[in-house]
Amino acid sequence: MPTTAPRITVRQRGQNFGPYTTEQTNTLLVAGRVHPDDLAWLEGTPEWTRLAALPGIVAVPPTPPKHAAREVDPDASDYKILPAFLLALFVGVFGVHRFYVGKVSSAIVMLLLTLSLIGAMITVVWATVDWILIVTGNFRDEDDRLLTQWA
Repeated sequence: MPTTAPRITVRQRGQNFGPYTTEQTNTLLVAGRVHPDDLAWLEGTPEWTRLAALPGIVAVPPTPPKHAAREVDPDASDYKILPAFLLALFVGVFGVHRFYVGKVSSAIVMLLLTLSLIGAMITVVWATVDWILIVTGNFRDEDDRLLTQWA
């Protein structure tokens, strides 16, 4: 007498999908099309349960977050120190390093100040201070997050 493989129905967003074999369900899990916490019903059982609790279902490790650096330090910027450092060093008086990190308003002020002789002296000091902040790891981007990674 042939035995039939258990059939699994999966519920996502209020809709039922399947039934699938255990192998098909595991393939869907690995592909990310179903989630271990989705509700599932195994034919012959009285109630719905978490998919991961069914026998024969593989344990899929969670997908790493897109911004792994933010898990360690939520105050870390996506911008890199090296480009900001080089921009501040070579064209800092024009505010280019501030454009780079999204500080557009202050970058425009630096650019406009540089057009006058007095303003240019101010932006030289301003760019030097920014350059020192960048080198020491104390420069922040538009969202007030520290630039922490060099490259």
